[in-house]
Amino acid sequence: MEAAYRVISEKGYHRTRIEDIAQETGMAQGLFYRYFENKKDVFSQIIDMVIARISEGVMADAPGTSGTLEEYAEQMKRGLDNLFDILVEDPFISKLLFHEAQGIDEEMSRKAQKALDLFADFSSFYIKDGIAKGFLRPDIEIRETAYAFNAVVFEGARRIALSKDKGKAKKSWTKAILDLMIEGTAAPQAQK
Repeated sequence: MEAAYRVISEKGYHRTRIEDIAQETGMAQGLFYRYFENKKDVFSQIIDMVIARISEGVMADAPGTSGTLEEYAEQMKRGLDNLFDILVEDPFISKLLFHEAQGIDEEMSRKAQKALDLFADFSSFYIKDGIAKGFLRPDIEIRETAYAFNAVVFEGARRIALSKDKGKAKKSWTKAILDLMIEGTAAPQAQK
């Protein structure tokens, strides 16, 4: 899996051949087929691995543990930090989900969309928690806000990865996203 990940991240899905993956591992090409049905199978398993990695990072600090608005904001900041670290440390993750998977076939496009839906579920948990605790407005369209929030986060990760000063960019994007998410959706009494 690691070898396939490296090769596909360098060459892209369409330009990668089974021989390239086998060569990277130092195994005979025929041995590849003991582990994987074909290139699409290995790619599908790579997507599963990426989804698990992102999920683990995002859910490391589960919603529901904050008692104050400050704790809620700090919890969201830690989640952003984890996600940015994952996405910036390995920029291929974003490329894999947003570009590579979309161009393979309908099945892979659906799998990538399911991943984005799962990430929206995570964000929805945080939004529901903020509403339940009175930190966020109760009239928020939860699902749509979750998708919008994720779109901003993924764009921030893309911009951070392209930045010359990643630390500064991460700090700026984190502040902008927290301001947008918390201040932009705050319940009136929470803004005081």
